Amino acid sequence: MKNSALIREEITDMRAEVQAMIDLAETEKRELLDDEQARVDEILNVGGLLTKAEANLERVQKIEANKHEAIRAGLASKLDANLIENGLAPLKAPARARTTALSSFKDADEAYLSGQYIMAHVLGNRHSQQWCADHGIKAVMTTGNNPKGGYLVPEPLEATIIELREVYGVARGNCRVVPMTDGNNTWPKINSEVTAYYVGENAAITASDVGLEQVRLEAKKLATLTAVSSELNEDSVIAVAEMLSRSIASQFAKAEDSALFLGDGTSTYGGILGVVTGGALAAGSIHTALSGNTAFGTLDLVDFEAAVSKLPQYAAPGAKWFISRAGYWLSMARLADAAGGNTNMNLAGGPGELQFLGIPVVFSQVLPVAAAATVDTHLCYVGDFDMGALLGDRRGISVVADESFYFSQDSLAIRATERYDINVHDRGTASVGGAIIALDTPGS
Repeated sequence: MKNSALIREEITDMRAEVQAMIDLAETEKRELLDDEQARVDEILNVGGLLTKAEANLERVQKIEANKHEAIRAGLASKLDANLIENGLAPLKAPARARTTALSSFKDADEAYLSGQYIMAHVLGNRHSQQWCADHGIKAVMTTGNNPKGGYLVPEPLEATIIELREVYGVARGNCRVVPMTDGNNTWPKINSEVTAYYVGENAAITASDVGLEQVRLEAKKLATLTAVSSELNEDSVIAVAEMLSRSIASQFAKAEDSALFLGDGTSTYGGILGVVTGGALAAGSIHTALSGNTAFGTLDLVDFEAAVSKLPQYAAPGAKWFISRAGYWLSMARLADAAGGNTNMNLAGGPGELQFLGIPVVFSQVLPVAAAATVDTHLCYVGDFDMGALLGDRRGISVVADESFYFSQDSLAIRATERYDINVHDRGTASVGGAIIALDTPGS
């Protein structure tokens, strides 16, 4: 069975093949040749090679994840036995280091491994360097011969940061995340389907082509800077891993969410144009609330229903509401309570899974939270961001340490970077809504 990395490469190759044929045809100022069109259809049509590959990738990723969980659950001892057989020590955290309560990592051993890696390869701790050598843990994919050169973090730490980033962040958990093989990538997108015609006997079939457009991704560098004490010892490694992973994950997630929801194309958001008022969404993807409804507290049920009505059918099955926690309780919860049928028991217990009008609710704290009236402002969104936006992932997370930046504080500076981009591509038109609909307040 092919692993997920090979399948991702195949998907990238297929997209590149389609792009190459389109580029060649544009360069030669012609339509696609019959064999080219046939190949494009074979790859991009519903149920075609690309669809099958993406489905296979999802299946294989689940299998790989299950294998990883199996290792976590009970096969770790086999790994330890293999290490011992090869003259290495088992990957176990000592009892003295297990006193730290874990909030990020799944177990103390992975947290300890990650902490030792940070202490050794980022902070330059000699004892941790020896521990890593004793356990066969080497620096991976270095860009230099010292910590200032930068290192990609080891798998357990990167997996934890990624998982936390998806827990903290809305963008990465709801947009379609795609790998970027270069700093600049284009992804073909079908914007019109083939046309079906009724054909009379012995009559020619009218030809029709799949309409394509290109979604462009340009990797932006995102960075965080964190200070840690220079007087850390081996008993602190789990705390170091916990602190670093939570700090990096929360800041990356906040920045990605801000770019998606607030990005106005300026350098503040890395040049990313998000769904904010005046952003990527066309007029058909915006519903303006009734006159006077300029705050969460004055929104009516009809405002939310009208926003949902603009959502196209293809985006309805995976649609979610995206709103701040304060906005939900000031508007959606208020309207639900006013509908009646509540008892003191369910009011005390609150709702279970948050839904409104049968659609799941997702909180994002970068969205508006103020109770005061605001004009011409997107208060919330409804739609399927997986269909409406791409999040391009260029590379993993790189961590670098420097002892001079916080010299006066006797602390070390730890910088983490990633490269990514967001493109809200399904914007709708002047009159028709796309996969994402904004609920806007009126101008007065």
